Amino acid sequence: MQRKTIAAMAGALALAGWMGMARPARAQDTGLIPVRVKVGALFPSSGGTRDLTGSWHLGAEADVALPHLLGGRYMVSVGYFQGSDSGNKLRMIPVTIGRFIQPPNPAKRLTGNVYGGVGIGPYFVRGTVAGVSDSKVAIGGYASAGYQFPNPYFIEAKYHLVSKVNGLRPGGLAVMVGRHF
Repeated sequence: MQRKTIAAMAGALALAGWMGMARPARAQDTGLIPVRVKVGALFPSSGGTRDLTGSWHLGAEADVALPHLLGGRYMVSVGYFQGSDSGNKLRMIPVTIGRFIQPPNPAKRLTGNVYGGVGIGPYFVRGTVAGVSDSKVAIGGYASAGYQFPNPYFIEAKYHLVSKVNGLRPGGLAVMVGRHF
């Protein structure tokens, strides 16, 4: 148990150091109000949740960039994920604020560039199992990694961490494709 705690702390410190050294992500710099829209699927990490509500949940997200604050690029994101199977349903609506960064790449207009981010915020979750529904607002978070192509399109993987509702764990890996405007 102590090794897991030390490993988690070391990982968090390494991520914080990497975020402190890297430049703010420029993949979102477009237009007057930079907006990104993406669609994809969420794959719940809990086997019980997959068994009850399906192995994947269709979803979409929209990100809006905030002005540069404290030397970084921040985004407000709103998403919608829903899955169902045999009358059981799970819906998750994350409303988060996150920081995005990317390493320097002088050739990114030719090669594209990778980026990463972390975020936190309220997750509005509703679960229905055997006809019994329960709703909850929980504080959750995510870690993401993506690749910005040298055009307006990108791919992104985002892992959501959220507490359970009605016995269902809504967190998991979301894999999405999107476009910035």
